[in-house]
Amino acid sequence: MAMKTSSDDKNRVFLKMNTRKVITVLLIATVCVVLFKTFFDTPRPHNPKVFGPPEKTQWKPMGRRVAGQHSYDIIPEPDTFSAIHVNAANSDAVWGVAAPMFELDWVAEPGYFVGNGPLFDNEGNLYFSPQFYHGERVVLVSLDGKTGERRWTIPADSDIQKSSAAFILNDPENPGSQIIYIIGYNRLMALRPDGSMIWSKDTGLSIPVSELSNKAKGKFHSFNYHPATDSLVSVTKAGALFAFSRKSGELIAPIGQIPGAPAISGNGTNIPDFVLNKVDPLMDEAFGKTDEGLSLFSSAVNYIYGGGGIVTNFFSIDPDSSRIYMAATAPDTEDGTEDGRSELGAIYALDLVDDGKGRFEFQVLNRKTFQGGTGSTPALSADGQRLYVSDNEGHVIALDAELAEVWRLDVGEPLVGSITVSADNNELYVVTASDVIQLIDNGDQGSRAWTAELTGFDGYANVDVQSNGLTATATANGVVIMIGGGKKLFGKTLMLHVGMGLLDRETGKLRYFTEGREDSLAMSVVAADGSIYVAHSPLRRAVGKAMYPELTPDVTGGIARFKPIRLDLLARDAICAAEARAANASTLNQEAEQAAITTDIRQIKVLLKQADGAMIKALSDGDLTAEDASLLSNLLNQSRRNLTPVGLTQSVAPLAKACAVFD
Repeated sequence: MAMKTSSDDKNRVFLKMNTRKVITVLLIATVCVVLFKTFFDTPRPHNPKVFGPPEKTQWKPMGRRVAGQHSYDIIPEPDTFSAIHVNAANSDAVWGVAAPMFELDWVAEPGYFVGNGPLFDNEGNLYFSPQFYHGERVVLVSLDGKTGERRWTIPADSDIQKSSAAFILNDPENPGSQIIYIIGYNRLMALRPDGSMIWSKDTGLSIPVSELSNKAKGKFHSFNYHPATDSLVSVTKAGALFAFSRKSGELIAPIGQIPGAPAISGNGTNIPDFVLNKVDPLMDEAFGKTDEGLSLFSSAVNYIYGGGGIVTNFFSIDPDSSRIYMAATAPDTEDGTEDGRSELGAIYALDLVDDGKGRFEFQVLNRKTFQGGTGSTPALSADGQRLYVSDNEGHVIALDAELAEVWRLDVGEPLVGSITVSADNNELYVVTASDVIQLIDNGDQGSRAWTAELTGFDGYANVDVQSNGLTATATANGVVIMIGGGKKLFGKTLMLHVGMGLLDRETGKLRYFTEGREDSLAMSVVAADGSIYVAHSPLRRAVGKAMYPELTPDVTGGIARFKPIRLDLLARDAICAAEARAANASTLNQEAEQAAITTDIRQIKVLLKQADGAMIKALSDGDLTAEDASLLSNLLNQSRRNLTPVGLTQSVAPLAKACAVFD
């Protein structure tokens, strides 16, 4: 079976929408919609559920968090998404809180189909790399994160026609500054946040004219950072491995190769022509055709059923050990047939090692083979001691650092995104086409805790079923998700509406929800100020629009921002999260749990910074009185003065008083 991908990278943008099996059933269902929708549809009242201000969450961290030993001189703190899954370990978890209440603010750059991101620097600037577009061809766009106004672009030209998703690191030579990195087939670049070039290097690769129509085979995945060699690592869909100097962009190792074989094509049913004939014109009008002259939806179908890739997922690097983990295909003969293709998937553990000649070389350390492959990018625990993947049969699998299986748990259906790994309470969050599920890693086994309440579209006249729509992002006050709503047919959703929600981590209940504008194959992105962003990449809703044109808006691209409202509640959640974390950290053994305590203090500082910004806005909006704002500021400053490992107990009391102000 062909490898499937999560929503991790430009090269797997199309696979994120569902597993092959789910997509096949969904699209077969559309045939029946055309034949039977007249009989199934009955008018009913439109009375949407109203979500008021959410109460405080009762969720708290308990015991020692999982923490790494690395510094944050180069790797950014995870207060937002600096990589396509937050960080080098692909945790999909941020240290701050998401806005407890939010609303759709704007949609920027609607002509671009965006399958990953967006990402943010430490100044709040936004970056994304479009895959398809109507008109202007660019490889990177930077927007003002608050207004959506364009700041600058890197145009597509003969030097670089396309690029991977951006990747952001701190600049240790200029503390407080950051650098944005991108790579395309023929060029890699390092940029300042103002768009100025630091360096631009030729990869040395070229595609013969005879193979120009197969450019996709040479697509690069986004960069990741290898601390031991201070290098930027990337891999192509064909499995070619590259390592470039972070400082100069020079190639520091001979080009390596993942020893897998191209994946066998999937066995899915072909999409009926009349469905393609309805959806393709919608996508052509919105985004234009691909470089190969295909309509976007047809291109997606070809990709889903075409196979042929070796690495179609993003990859992880442990910041402590610098070990590299990649999901790919197994070598040709391991499926029992020597035919130049692979029916099996594999997880590889690799490293860059000294070749004894002053350079480095890629070395495969271990390999774990999977029947049917893996449906997700490998996600690491913060200390690098656990690796989490899923297979195509609905199993979540925990491996140790040497790729030995520790446990597996059947969640009932295949995952459609990477596994979210929390540093607290051994919590994991997995997403299927139907549900968002909290799992607990109990050490030698995994267990299921709750299945999310997906009720955002209750009361909608034309919504028969609701389901998960995107990856899950864990925050200090909940889990950010997307909910899709639409018509129910054979247990599947023909998506007509989408919206963003915040789940309670303790219960899985929906704390807040608001309708959004467009479907996405990317990530549930949370910015440092608590805003939520969605990259628009409509494929599922394009089918809904084609079949029910009168019930759902036109498809659109771009980036959407959901801005925080009731900033007093954002300040409340940040302050109370800081208090809960400080109280827990103060009970830990300072010698034995030094890494956990130090990381807790870092996170508390992020939360207090969030609270400061939210209080300023809440005061100007009239949601916080001047008296309460002054009291809260004094209490937070008192806490900061004792925010050290030995002063944590004294730091807790003022935070507890500040949290109680909101009772």
